[in-house]
Amino acid sequence: MRLTDFFGGFTRQIFSVFGCGGKTSLVWALAASTAGSKTLVTTTTNMQGPEQSGTLFDYFFDEAASRDIHPSKGVAFAGNRKTSGTSISSFTLPALERIIPLFDNVFIEADGSRAKPLKAWADYEPVVTESTTVSVGILPLWPLGKAVSEEIVHRLPLFTVLTGAREGDAIACGHYVPLISGRAADGLDRGGGFGGAAYPLFHAAKGLKILFFNQIEDEAGIEAARRITAMLPRGFRDRLSSVIAGSVRENRVILL
Repeated sequence: MRLTDFFGGFTRQIFSVFGCGGKTSLVWALAASTAGSKTLVTTTTNMQGPEQSGTLFDYFFDEAASRDIHPSKGVAFAGNRKTSGTSISSFTLPALERIIPLFDNVFIEADGSRAKPLKAWADYEPVVTESTTVSVGILPLWPLGKAVSEEIVHRLPLFTVLTGAREGDAIACGHYVPLISGRAADGLDRGGGFGGAAYPLFHAAKGLKILFFNQIEDEAGIEAARRITAMLPRGFRDRLSSVIAGSVRENRVILL
């Protein structure tokens, strides 16, 4: 099915998107599918501003302007501009929570990964608002078979703690299981383990939880996604609303 058709079933929601490999692309794709609504795109951390701003959003406002904002139909992009570059930073969380109810649909980039395809999480990330109704954890699978390294993994020391992998090991499906669930395939609970240093993908999630394997455009990727999904602990899997695999770029997903 089309990605936007799948997410179209979750209308009038507050989405927080976290993980690696397509957060920004997903947020803008979903915002573009909400024609006729008052839609907000923002971040609780930092977010790169789009190059094609004229087509992706209709107006921008910062935290100072948000005190008197009266949203109109269309896509609003909100954040505090940095002194250099095109990225924005988050409003304070109280300011963000105050304006969220003014919009019909809200899409929040709630995490950062320094443009790397994998990471593990510290206790303060992702930053998920209390009002979030749908949490989307996103991961690519193309790192399978690549060596665990600083080039592939953000927060490498936390990743090795959480997954049991060592630097230089080939990334395997089994490493994704604790990364997603906090529990290894052998049943060992690794979530927040070893002094609470490393946390899994969904540890801060709120509302409905959707696991999205992104950047998958061939059958081999789909089979890897199915294999990892089957390895997830049953109790954790049952707490997920949906598991999907596909491609934001191709606007295509399947349900697993």
